[in-house]
Amino acid sequence: MVTRTSTILDSVVEVNIGRTVNTYKDLRNSYKVPSLLTPTLFTLVNAIPHMRQLHTIHVNNIILSKMYLHTILSSPHLIHLILGAVQMPKISTFPPAKIRKLTLKAMSSWETVQPLISQLATSLEYLSLQGCEFRPLSQLQLPSFPCLQELHHYQVYNRRTFPDDGQLNELLRLGSQLTHLFVTGHTYYDPVTACQNSLQHLSINDRMLSEHIFGTVPFPRLIHLCLRISRFSDAMKNPLQRSLFIRDHFPRITSLHLHIPWFFRKCAVAMARSQHNVQTLTLAIEAKGGIEYEENVKMLPFYQVEIPNDELHQTMSPTALQTFKLEVTQDHCGLERSAARCTQWVYDDIIPPVMGLGGLGLTSIDMSVSKPKIGSIVREPVLSRRWVKVADGSWLIVE
Repeated sequence: MVTRTSTILDSVVEVNIGRTVNTYKDLRNSYKVPSLLTPTLFTLVNAIPHMRQLHTIHVNNIILSKMYLHTILSSPHLIHLILGAVQMPKISTFPPAKIRKLTLKAMSSWETVQPLISQLATSLEYLSLQGCEFRPLSQLQLPSFPCLQELHHYQVYNRRTFPDDGQLNELLRLGSQLTHLFVTGHTYYDPVTACQNSLQHLSINDRMLSEHIFGTVPFPRLIHLCLRISRFSDAMKNPLQRSLFIRDHFPRITSLHLHIPWFFRKCAVAMARSQHNVQTLTLAIEAKGGIEYEENVKMLPFYQVEIPNDELHQTMSPTALQTFKLEVTQDHCGLERSAARCTQWVYDDIIPPVMGLGGLGLTSIDMSVSKPKIGSIVREPVLSRRWVKVADGSWLIVE
């Protein structure tokens, strides 16, 4: 029995404690008092230091005592700690920890979080702040993050992560080795001027360019840009002007990832083709009711973007783009019709050798149509197709 228990503990790689937190809601109204640890959870927490393969711990909506927090941090191989709406104890001494990743969701007490962040700051390589609202009793002081490489920041409406709009810029300045930055949600930021010489991957909402949060200073090492373009963004009103802005302010990007509505796809390809060095374009399209629904119901004149083909082709580089990826997700209806419509668009508008949007340098196309997972459950098989250009210039489907 002892041997069996030991074997089970040795096989555990991830532990979830408490109820999952949804950071996409205003969490001040979505949960009540955090729960105390039940006897079962108490037993689980006490077993954590004996789980030799454990690398990730989720703690959600729980009141943690000093003893429980100390036990969790004592896990010998813990890499990623995720705290969601947790009521933290005030603690000043911590056990030695090897944590390299920290995610905070809907956390608000800076006085209890700050000692933990300060303790881990020198070793953190990944930091994620989602729906937090830190309101310190005195001035908020951030530590230096000498090893930080990846930062995710999601800000919920009416919940500012920091009391000062310039605090994000200060956080970036303290992470001098930052290479990957993901900033989404509602924007209350001063222009970002830090990490100019280290940032390589940037993921933001398109409106952050319109509001001059990004784009006021160059990022000479940036090679990948991901933009979320909504139906109401400025890019919809003047996609060619947005394309020129990207080319002027992010001149060295070789990869462009655009989250767009289906009807904006032609303009999105033209935006990528107008960049000097973009070799890979990914279009991520969320069509909740399927592609046919997007075309037949939601294609209202208010949303339509009509730019003559001549204007599109005048802005495009002939050979830079080499790889094109089309990723469609939908919640409802069968995937086959959407996959057929995407395939038709590839043949009609992307592949044609002279007037095709793909250009002469395009060598491969990947298409996938899927429904999003529910937790770890895959709802339907992903429908995918791949095309490659062969020596004579024709296209071959690779199953």
